[in-house]
Amino acid sequence: MNTTDATIIEKMRTHPNEGMRMLMDEYQERLYWHIRRLVVYEADAEDMLQEVFIKIYQKFDTFKGDSSLFSWIYRLATNATLSFLRKKKEQNLSLDKAKLQKADSYFEYGDREAVALQEAIHNLPPKQQTVFNLRYYDEMSFKQIAEITDSTESSAKANYCFAKQKIVDRMKMLES
Repeated sequence: MNTTDATIIEKMRTHPNEGMRMLMDEYQERLYWHIRRLVVYEADAEDMLQEVFIKIYQKFDTFKGDSSLFSWIYRLATNATLSFLRKKKEQNLSLDKAKLQKADSYFEYGDREAVALQEAIHNLPPKQQTVFNLRYYDEMSFKQIAEITDSTESSAKANYCFAKQKIVDRMKMLES
């Protein structure tokens, strides 16, 4: 455990509001981009980030220190975001419909390959999407990914390989 996390944990236990400010300062940007890669729209990512911070504040007493603070926070963020995506899917808000809506600045690269990559990632099953994002963008080890996704290292590796192959296949399909 790094000293920043140890300080945050101590503050969260003794002065929760101050500890929460420290936690937000330390993790807000990384959490935002983790969530942002899972959801399509910026506004959804911002809403989810706020919900995640509320959950962290409410559930901090359940943090036992078995995993790193970082892994625990990412697990909460990942689970909350996947739950949000399931609810969206149940409301029949498919990615195809979302494509018809105005794309926000995250997708306005002007670079066809970058947009195609994001579409390929968003077409992955949620578990593979999460594992791919954590490995590719956040550069996490498979051990960290396993902690966050509550799975094994071999499962994380398999999900990453399947995701990578699906992305490559989809990109090849779009080229032709």
